Amino acid sequence: MFEVTVKGGTLPQEEIDAYIFYTKKKYGTILPEHLEMVLEVDGDFVNISYKPPLSFHAYRSTDYLVNDIQKLNSSKYEEFLDKVVHTTE
Repeated sequence: MFEVTVKGGTLPQEEIDAYIFYTKKKYGTILPEHLEMVLEVDGDFVNISYKPPLSFHAYRSTDYLVNDIQKLNSSKYEEFLDKVVHTTE
């Protein structure tokens, strides 16, 4: 699922595993099937980037904030699908 590339230095496998765990916890089920995580070592810091880039969308459904509409129960999911999207131009 993850392809991890380390640039600018080396990292122990335990630290790489911690960054993978962090990513899975932060983004949950919205991760694409094939994801490249780039860990760029910058002294004491590590910059994380993803290919393709990840974006986080929160869906509000009657007082629930979820990052994936698949987490809603069937009636909330149907309610989400029936919503009318309003746009401004």
